[in-house]
Amino acid sequence: MRDTFTQMIRFGLGILALAGLLYGVDALYFAPRRLPPCVQEQLPPGHICLDTLFSFQKNPTDPKHYKIVWVDARSESDFELNHLMFPDDRMFPIRPGAAMQQLLDAAIERLMDAHDRGECIVVFCTESCNSSDQVAQELRSTGLIQAPVYVLEGGWPVLKRAGIAKE
Repeated sequence: MRDTFTQMIRFGLGILALAGLLYGVDALYFAPRRLPPCVQEQLPPGHICLDTLFSFQKNPTDPKHYKIVWVDARSESDFELNHLMFPDDRMFPIRPGAAMQQLLDAAIERLMDAHDRGECIVVFCTESCNSSDQVAQELRSTGLIQAPVYVLEGGWPVLKRAGIAKE
């Protein structure tokens, strides 16, 4: 009886040690790469969670597609490395800097048309950049765009996780 009790204690301690090891591996390796959950109510005005966006921008005639015009505010090198593969009238690179006005001029007619098509405009960049906020503010300040302009919370990593962007 005493041997059985000792074995159960050893087994329990072994399980506890294994759980501690797994917790440590998760905390050190996986947790830094895990994206925090997006809570729409906690976001600043003009920002949007991908789930919220998808919940109201479904295309009723084609449920696999959404009524979104994407604006990629990432750096030119990030854009050249990989970008969303949408038709040219649904994806525009516009980033802050010297070429911003030229990129905006190339896209403005289609962006102005988004409201009439029932679309919204979603600006994204990498997870920690401020370019998307700058580009969204510039789009709103033109006074020419009537469609809602949102900044995607989490940016490119959220699009990758959702399977929209592939590297």
